[in-house]
Amino acid sequence: MAVTVAGAGVAQAAPPPLPNVLPKLPALPPIPGLPTPGVDLSKSFETMSAKVVKKTPGRIGVAITATGSGEPLFFGTVKTARAWSTLKAPVAVAAERKHVKNLVAMEDKSIRDSDNASAEAIWGALGSTQQAIDAVTAVLREGGDARTQIASELSRPRSYPGATQWATADQSVFAANLPCVADSHAVLRNMSRVGPNQQWGVAKGRKGVDTAVKGGWGPVSDATGKYVVRQLATVTTSRGIVGVSLVAIPRSGTFEDGTAMLTSVGNWVQRNLKNLPAGQCPPVAL
Repeated sequence: MAVTVAGAGVAQAAPPPLPNVLPKLPALPPIPGLPTPGVDLSKSFETMSAKVVKKTPGRIGVAITATGSGEPLFFGTVKTARAWSTLKAPVAVAAERKHVKNLVAMEDKSIRDSDNASAEAIWGALGSTQQAIDAVTAVLREGGDARTQIASELSRPRSYPGATQWATADQSVFAANLPCVADSHAVLRNMSRVGPNQQWGVAKGRKGVDTAVKGGWGPVSDATGKYVVRQLATVTTSRGIVGVSLVAIPRSGTFEDGTAMLTSVGNWVQRNLKNLPAGQCPPVAL
């Protein structure tokens, strides 16, 4: 019973002590673009690549860059190789900017079918050799590739655009930023609809994955007929966008072995997309 004391009010029972253990907070949802923690990608790649080269002897390389980051992850041993037809992607963007006449039909064949005659016509429509080099270089630089130098008949010794040395890491940076480059939309649309001769690597996106690719293949050097096979790819998932560069130099030197190797590597990339950083294009300045 409460007891009334003059000047003291009514006495109350003491409150129960607070529990010394806070309730468990719910787990925070993953932040879009950040990889799943705890995955050793280097070890995973080594395991995969050992199986690939055991089945098809040769060397492989892969670089992966989150859009907007400029920080490529590199795996493998092939750090650079001739660009071959992967260079048709920035060449087509340069042509889009120049509003080349009859470009739609030529670009369709150059990108989707990797038709060399169409690509050569697009290159020629960019102007003189130096003007073409400058136009394509501008596209590469805008895409974050600060180093690649376009080969041509102006090179010493004389060369040609397909022989351009395009570092695996630099190509992945460009692929990552290609969606952010002005006048790239039509090129990416064609890259997402390539023909049967480019349906390898990461060309066939898994569920929830959209891919846009450009393949390239040709002799490793002028001294050999053995092929290097490459793929430039922009991969889009719900977490963001990544740029991928795949390269294979099969010991046999055949296109078929090179594409088989890149499909195995591409499957590894797609399995690990959740473990890789992804990004977005920066907001367009108004």
